[in-house]
Amino acid sequence: MNKTSFRHFPNTSAITAGICLLIVVLAANAQETSVADQASAARVAPNSLDENVVGHTVGGDYHNKYLGFEIRHIPGWTSMSRGMMNVNEAVGRDAFGMKPGANHSGNRVFGMHDEAGSNVIVLIARIPGGEDTDASSVNPRLVRMTKAQLPNAQVADETVLLDDSSHHFIALRVNYTAANREMFQSLQVLPLEGYALSLTITAPSAEHLQEVIQQLQSRLHWIPKKSGQ
Repeated sequence: MNKTSFRHFPNTSAITAGICLLIVVLAANAQETSVADQASAARVAPNSLDENVVGHTVGGDYHNKYLGFEIRHIPGWTSMSRGMMNVNEAVGRDAFGMKPGANHSGNRVFGMHDEAGSNVIVLIARIPGGEDTDASSVNPRLVRMTKAQLPNAQVADETVLLDDSSHHFIALRVNYTAANREMFQSLQVLPLEGYALSLTITAPSAEHLQEVIQQLQSRLHWIPKKSGQ
């Protein structure tokens, strides 16, 4: 990663820690670690998912045959390694005095960013059996968790969704200040075949965030699964 792109991340990805909020809501086995473990959050953590569920990236495009979707690279954006995504979250959580989220860092499967300070991060986590994934239950829990970790953030329902006719995301819009800069974030999660597919989109303005969501929607494609998969 070049110096220009790295400069943006401690600021704009500071609350990419919001990704972990989705996992806390949907994963009953969330565990907290001590501040002394912060350094380990910056390392490339072993992925806790089966290799087939993790998917793979080719030429900047992310493919996940197991869950049946792909995300095509936004032109001009730069891919983020899993290690960089872990570093960004560790820096952000430390800056806001949050407890590390290393337990789930290995579940980030794809990330990309532009040079204007926006980024997209995709995370997948297994949903424990019996966990209620209905929007009417998940949405208020997600709001409470977001406000608990970011008391000064403005939280509202997201109106620009990644939905299509068959896939309906549970989503929040979060507005907060990071490193003296106002930031805007969309947290969108979809329960899918026993997993939570979470996409976190961050941008420096509401207008740019909407543009990024719309771009991402046009580049998110659902793949019909073959019989037996």
